[in-house]
Amino acid sequence: MLDEPNDFCRLWLLRHPELESSHSELAVGAGPADLSRRGRAQVLRWLEVFQEREVAMVACGPQPQSHDPAKGLAEHKQLEVQVDARLRDQEMGQWQGRSWAEIMRDQEGAVRTFFSEFGESAPPGGETLGQAVERMLQWWTEVMPKAAGQEVVVVGPGSLLTGFAAAMLGMRLSRCLSLNLPYGGIAALDAFQNGVRIATWNGDALQD
Repeated sequence: MLDEPNDFCRLWLLRHPELESSHSELAVGAGPADLSRRGRAQVLRWLEVFQEREVAMVACGPQPQSHDPAKGLAEHKQLEVQVDARLRDQEMGQWQGRSWAEIMRDQEGAVRTFFSEFGESAPPGGETLGQAVERMLQWWTEVMPKAAGQEVVVVGPGSLLTGFAAAMLGMRLSRCLSLNLPYGGIAALDAFQNGVRIATWNGDALQD
């Protein structure tokens, strides 16, 4: 079992559930996407996992793939979901909503740079992952002072959550790839005044 939060905040990071196959090959970025049947089942799994947890806040960005599951979890805990645009996915500019195959065909060099300089290269007209993570860090700076001794849930896209975790742990942003979190995955950071630790990462630590 995990320690109960007292002098720290337990920050739960929930990657939004699996998307419909029609969206899985797209550069969705900060755009909307629909959940698959399996994704909807993953939300029910969350309700089971957090059944006995004393959650103080459920936050998310405005994208429906994050907002709708977060709202379901918040209502289950008799809370109102806290929507903040800073928790949206990376803005993908000209690539947003297009298939990766099409983007690769038209702008192969830019795509290769985007992935070889992961986190530091922006799509045309978009933002870097580092800039998106900075948004989430700004949000956290506001939330943290009021969150000691509480459990806070954030539902969001995988790249943003893992990039945020890497930043909190003092890792290079490109290392966030080593913190893979699958669709519907659950991770938790224990945030103290002077640092953070990983409490669990994509595990069923709450289950007997």
